[in-house]
Amino acid sequence: MTQSLNALFSPETNPHPGELLPFRLLCDVLSFYTLPGGNPSQPGQEESETGYTPVQLSAEEQSRFDSLARELNGHEAEFHGGLLASLSAGYGDRDEASVGSLASSLRSGPKSAQPQKAEDAILWQAMLLLKLAEMFREEEREIAQGFLAISGKEAELFAAIRGEETEEEEEYEEEEQALRELAAARGPSGPTINIRRLARAWGRLYTRDAKATEFPLLATTHAELQGLLAEEYENLTGSPAGQLVSLALPAPEAMHEEDDSFAEKFRAATGTAKEHFNRLLVKIAASGTLSAELLAELQGAGNDLNRAALPFLKGSPSEKTLRFYAYEGTSLVDLFASLCGEPQKATATATGLLAVLS
Repeated sequence: MTQSLNALFSPETNPHPGELLPFRLLCDVLSFYTLPGGNPSQPGQEESETGYTPVQLSAEEQSRFDSLARELNGHEAEFHGGLLASLSAGYGDRDEASVGSLASSLRSGPKSAQPQKAEDAILWQAMLLLKLAEMFREEEREIAQGFLAISGKEAELFAAIRGEETEEEEEYEEEEQALRELAAARGPSGPTINIRRLARAWGRLYTRDAKATEFPLLATTHAELQGLLAEEYENLTGSPAGQLVSLALPAPEAMHEEDDSFAEKFRAATGTAKEHFNRLLVKIAASGTLSAELLAELQGAGNDLNRAALPFLKGSPSEKTLRFYAYEGTSLVDLFASLCGEPQKATATATGLLAVLS
């Protein structure tokens, strides 16, 4: 049994490197999905981060996806509005079905009847929804960067007004910092994809990924995903999902300081505790039951890791909390199959693990 902790980022595709920074401190290998035609790597990503396309479309459906993705560019709001309106339709696979019909209507207008969906159609429609989510996230990042630039100009003006009056320097610095935080928080949010629809679209790929069982842990920045999976787990087993342990990690901003070796120093200082913690996580994931002894050992290892990380949290403007959840006796693949309304995959007995960064 491998002792390395390999994690898969969910439920977004092609995440920004900044979103992965805190997970780098713990995971040995961090993977994520890319869409057909996407770039599996971005500037700033480490060798331990791997992007790949989990499923392949046929040549015909690949061409259709590429064409619709191009037409989607510039029509994001129109497409999203139509997607939300489609939820008033009859019961069925409305999420993915609406993606195909709405995207097709950008070219040829509404059709009188929707053809029966084949396997490839399910996949490219899910990919198209994920592509739309990528576009919205990129737009939000551009807006946030614009507001940060404005806050920088405001800070310069405050500094000019302050002049040589140094006795109130600390007070002005606090005001400048408050401006930056306000700018980051006040940026207008564009349309977003409902987390259930996003998770279902991502799950369509995940349940067909031949490498899915190689990842004992899913990592996410969406706390709502835990609620969705916990609901599916209780429906399947009649038992609530359990929280294992929580870790305190430096915020991504701390890793962008002048010292570029922050992550390396963190790993070196926490190496022994991290290896013990990761080894226990992998052991739990491979078993169908979670004993009280193993849970106590994991919590002790988590306390050791938190103590080792404490020096890196001092002086940090904020910190992140990484919470781990266990779905005892049920694999993550089966949970997503249930979420997507698909047959169970009959995977080997395992315990699904989810890490939520907040």
